Amino acid sequence: MNNNRKQIVVVGGSFGGINAAYELRRKLGRTADITVISKDPVFTFHPSLPWVILGWRDPRAVQIPIQGPLGRKDIRVVHGEVASLDPSKCEVATQTEVFHYDAALIACGADLDYAAIPGLGPVSGFTHSTFTVDEAIRARDALARAMAQESGRIVIGAAPGASCIGPAYELIMMIDTALKRMKKRHRFSLTFLTPEPFIGHFGVDGIGASPRMVQDEFAERCIDTVINAQIVEARPERVVLNDGSEYPYDFSLVIPAFRGAAFVRAVDGLANPKGFVSVNKQLASARFPNIYAAGVAIAIPPPRPTPVPVAVPKTGHMTELMARAAARNIVADMQGGSKEDGLTIPSSCIADAGDTAFYLAADPFLPPRNRVITKRGKWARHLKMAFEKYYMAQIRYDLPPLDFGW
Repeated sequence: MNNNRKQIVVVGGSFGGINAAYELRRKLGRTADITVISKDPVFTFHPSLPWVILGWRDPRAVQIPIQGPLGRKDIRVVHGEVASLDPSKCEVATQTEVFHYDAALIACGADLDYAAIPGLGPVSGFTHSTFTVDEAIRARDALARAMAQESGRIVIGAAPGASCIGPAYELIMMIDTALKRMKKRHRFSLTFLTPEPFIGHFGVDGIGASPRMVQDEFAERCIDTVINAQIVEARPERVVLNDGSEYPYDFSLVIPAFRGAAFVRAVDGLANPKGFVSVNKQLASARFPNIYAAGVAIAIPPPRPTPVPVAVPKTGHMTELMARAAARNIVADMQGGSKEDGLTIPSSCIADAGDTAFYLAADPFLPPRNRVITKRGKWARHLKMAFEKYYMAQIRYDLPPLDFGW
């Protein structure tokens, strides 16, 4: 390490952290030491985990060890979890090492708040989830057992305050497709429990015509839906709502709410009550100007209140755009130049349904918007599969991001 160089610490080794580190190295060359601290030694392409749950993708195909790709760019990778952050000393510490920084970027995502609801979660609870490969494999095996039965009840949903509800939509439609291929669909009930005020809300008050598209899709697939669903407990073989209604299941997957990482929550003035970093439009901390944040780690208020809380999602595409913008703003701090708005950004996503898919795009992501695209078709499935392959190569070789036309 050269002490004359600027020291930059990136916390997180996923969509935000890796892309930010690459962007910093491109812009700063060898004038800075860049350290990525990641609790996971591998990058996981999370949008493909629903395919893993259906048994349509080998989990090894959606993971890449990050040491090699980042190391080739002279980016140091530290496998560990951040124990503390001290803005007064400009230090980030793991259990074994302390790192000084001139600038820090928090892109570590968030913690899964299973504890908020008794019985929720795949480890100490009774429901499954889809945010790690281990969770996906556990869900895959349980779903296979349920679908092997002659008949059954499947409940997919999201907890109050959840933000990343998209995978739940994908899963229930893909399960419908899989059961039809097995000629068993007529013997299974599919129930979708969502805290959203309407189907297709997605935490952003809908995207153009997508609510009507998804509602029609659910109607054609005979998926029972419960909106404004406030799950209060998960029991063996049944999910309970706050109104006392119960939904029996042979397999259930419930998306949990998120909360900010523990080391973020421990810093006074850094985050909101849920532990998400409060940032300005340039993605810098409102209180500590040399700390930036991107993706799931940041606080974004919902467009409007809902009867049951629903949080704003930060998609992988959105996270990448934020992270690259934050990296360029760090460079502007160090070298001079104008800084850019990292919050008013577009986002695109593809929701697979097993036999078709939905392509949704919005610019900006939050309403009101300048442009919206909502389309459905088999071509979108092929686009999602091709995008997975390209994105894995992008992470391996620091390829340029795909231009979605924005």
